[in-house]
Amino acid sequence: QHYFIQLNLRTMVKSKRKKKRTHVKEDEDGPHTFVVNKGTLGKSGLELMLDIRKCLEPLTARNLRARKYNKIKDYIHVSAQYGVSHLLLLSTSMLGYINLRVCKVPRGPTLSFQISSYTLLKDVISLIKRPKGSKKTHESAPLLIMNGFDESLPHHKLITTTFQNMLPAVNVKNVQLNTLKRCLLFNFTAADNSIDIRHYNISATPVGVNRAIKKLLKKVPDLSKYSDISDFLTNGYFSESDGEDGPDSQVVLPQRLAGRGNLKSNRSAIRLTELGPRLTLKLVKIQDGVGEGEVLYHSFITKTAEEKKQLRVKIEKQRQLREKRKKEQQKNVMEKKKAIEKEQRAKKRKIDEAVSSDDDDVQHYQNEVGQAPDPELLLRSKRTKRSSEYKKAQDDNPKEARPVPAKGPIKDFDKPQELVSIPKSKRTKRSTNFKLKKIQSLNTKMSSEDSSSNKKTVITRVKPNVKGVVFHSKKKIAAD
Repeated sequence: QHYFIQLNLRTMVKSKRKKKRTHVKEDEDGPHTFVVNKGTLGKSGLELMLDIRKCLEPLTARNLRARKYNKIKDYIHVSAQYGVSHLLLLSTSMLGYINLRVCKVPRGPTLSFQISSYTLLKDVISLIKRPKGSKKTHESAPLLIMNGFDESLPHHKLITTTFQNMLPAVNVKNVQLNTLKRCLLFNFTAADNSIDIRHYNISATPVGVNRAIKKLLKKVPDLSKYSDISDFLTNGYFSESDGEDGPDSQVVLPQRLAGRGNLKSNRSAIRLTELGPRLTLKLVKIQDGVGEGEVLYHSFITKTAEEKKQLRVKIEKQRQLREKRKKEQQKNVMEKKKAIEKEQRAKKRKIDEAVSSDDDDVQHYQNEVGQAPDPELLLRSKRTKRSSEYKKAQDDNPKEARPVPAKGPIKDFDKPQELVSIPKSKRTKRSTNFKLKKIQSLNTKMSSEDSSSNKKTVITRVKPNVKGVVFHSKKKIAAD
């Protein structure tokens, strides 16, 4: 009875909703990277860039879009705002190789590699029979494994330090094993001085359990054919041909791992499944700055101490010259700004003086006359040829227009003709004035020719033609 009362009380009280963990908070203080392309890479090169971003998740900008006009300085300026520590630049060489530059921002150094061969992530997955990996796999940063590097060599030490600083450090005492789901392997091969990069998924399986029990742990099989559970475990239905993992891959778990049978203090086998991509790099050179500066190491060119000294002097002169030009540019810009400000102040002063003078004139007129002046008196001083007040005044008082005779046939030359005012812009060679002059000249000429006769030929109308002026109509009239 007490049990049922307790059960009813539990069902009556509403339990508080717990917020589920939908994402893993990224380490804001850890290293972050930008993986971008410089120039054209082609379709496979862009896919390789996205695969490298996939490897470095979640501490990278996965959806970063680079424009053609973006420069290295732009990424350096933004890196401080977003906490970016490394910049990976992919570019294509003149020979067709894809180059990879790993830059430590904002001061360097820069490691330049040549990608001699690569395999995309999708091609690696297509070769694996049972690929592993999910969205949760990339919620935490991968574990870095460096193999084959000689710490006594300066360039090897710089390579290991650069790659170690690209990923967050692991605290062995406080690390949670469930966060170590991937590993990134950098293996140096001394035969050809190349670096092989591989990306693996980490999984664990319990050791010392036959395949029948493993099957029970995953899913309950159909036991209708067996009379006892011992028959299912001992009849040899599950083969042991694959065998157990070797002793080198077996460990005793200090914590419980995700997966069936991976309990604390139990022995489990660690298995790696490749995720991709695959990269083979060759170191070309190491520079002091970000994409520039003194060359600290070069795999193809060697220089003497004297040549290195001359090169340092040359670089220092270039740096000083660059700083000098920068200061001169800043000085010129400041002088131009001051000149513009001075000119603007002068214009403002003139406007203020004109306004004050107008106010003085109005006040003087009021004192002398005793009333406010007419607005037209104030507008005359401000009239310009293109101002609206000037145009208005011209419309009210037009100038004396040029007299032009009226259109139509001329019947009597002794009477004064009616004059018409036409705009000057519309007077052309073929206008009415031109026709009138032509008629007068022709009539004068013909009157002198016909002076001996009693009749006189008078041209009453002319018509323009393509070849010139031709007679349209003639009229014989009696001479005076």
